[in-house]
Amino acid sequence: MKFRYKAISLSGAEQLGKIEANSKERAIELLQKHKLIVVSISQIKEFVLIKNVLSSLHRVSYKKIVIFSKELSILLTSGVPLSESLRIQYGQEESVYFKEHIFKVSNMVEDGVPFSTALSKFPNIFSDFYVNIVKSGEVSGNLQESLLHLADYIEKQYLLKSKVKGALMYPAIVMGGFIFIGIGMMAFVVPQLVSMFEDSGQELPLPTKIVIFVSDLMQNNFVIIMLMIIGFFYIGGKYVESPQGKTLTDKLILKIPSFGPIFKKFYVARFAENLSMLVTSGIPIIRALQITGDVVGNEVFKKVIYNSVDEVRIGGSIAYAFERSEQLPPLVSKMIRVGERTGRLDVVLKDVADFYTKEVDIAVDGLTSIIEPIMIFALGGAVAILVGAILMPIYQMTSAI
Repeated sequence: MKFRYKAISLSGAEQLGKIEANSKERAIELLQKHKLIVVSISQIKEFVLIKNVLSSLHRVSYKKIVIFSKELSILLTSGVPLSESLRIQYGQEESVYFKEHIFKVSNMVEDGVPFSTALSKFPNIFSDFYVNIVKSGEVSGNLQESLLHLADYIEKQYLLKSKVKGALMYPAIVMGGFIFIGIGMMAFVVPQLVSMFEDSGQELPLPTKIVIFVSDLMQNNFVIIMLMIIGFFYIGGKYVESPQGKTLTDKLILKIPSFGPIFKKFYVARFAENLSMLVTSGIPIIRALQITGDVVGNEVFKKVIYNSVDEVRIGGSIAYAFERSEQLPPLVSKMIRVGERTGRLDVVLKDVADFYTKEVDIAVDGLTSIIEPIMIFALGGAVAILVGAILMPIYQMTSAI
């Protein structure tokens, strides 16, 4: 059950919020634990469907997770107990959604639940990777260091992902602009000229006929076309979310000209960074490989990593499983083999991650500089064809006069 409350802190500040508890009495007890004086509290009536829809829309940004991890690490390093540190984090968090979850985690920790177990109850915010690193920090007694490493890792992953997305954004915006201009001309410009073309009685050029046909099709069947487009994206989205669709999509992503090699380097960097951090944190190698496979973000790479799990289980080498894969560069398997032989797998993986992260940066910068003029020429050519199809019959009519 959820309750809406109004309370006053020890400093006299009024505080409004929501809390989840089994009963009203338990909700008041939890609020009092956080040194709040409850003024009023009432149960919130929720509709299950609306609740599920709204919960699916909530997201906690990478930035908030980074700040949460860093500040919690600083508080723990300063000697502040974990439960009190969480209460401080709860008090200063601005996002209502994230604030509620920090509150729940804080309550569970105060009730004796391990911090990692409490975090695992909210997989939509704290990934399996995050939870396992925290768990290793609890076991080793270096929770503050684990949180600091997590913050740095999440920040690096966010910057790397943003760089790749940025490279894809430019062509997407240009193509969107062209489609918008094309639809505008088909809907408003071409219909105004059709009657003039028909009155002239001249034979229209083929490009003009095609443009008029498309314009008539859009005007007469606009609703049907829009429904077909929406249906296509809906069905396509559902298929992509399915296991078969995800696998096919991830395979195609790695084969896209120019972009495919960048994505391969991106996933190699993510794989190496994840596995390095897990191994450094003392996670058993098989479990570390399983977690890395789950969070790598590509089904093709996930399959390769899971194959290495099977190899390790029978006493084999991680490098041997990677050598048989076409997706991983030979350099990766060779360096991992060196790491296994020397017992410095975590260090070698960190070097691999740093190397391929730099490779992604260089490749994205180079690709962006190449894409820009190509897209400008492509857009200019497409607009020229569209405008030419309209101007050619006008020029013919003018010449006849």
